[in-house]
Amino acid sequence: MNKMELTQRIAKRFGFMQREATTIVDAILSAVAQELENGRRVEIRGLGTWGTRQRKASVGRVVKTGERVEVPSLRRVFFRPGQELKEIHAK
Repeated sequence: MNKMELTQRIAKRFGFMQREATTIVDAILSAVAQELENGRRVEIRGLGTWGTRQRKASVGRVVKTGERVEVPSLRRVFFRPGQELKEIHAK
């Protein structure tokens, strides 16, 4: 499912116009992204939790040349599915 399919389902299920459903989905995704950008986690019961983890800087190697390369520290987004989602997927 992509964003457009999600907005179509919301519009159909709740009787919204497509434009209204798009606005709702955009607002939700924007709020989640903003919280993650600020380093906070987002939990939606039954679905799961989004958060960020800091990855330390390290030294890597270019496979072809063997040259050492500095890999900067990064903040990565993760998703941990909630119990209800795990149970649905296990069926």
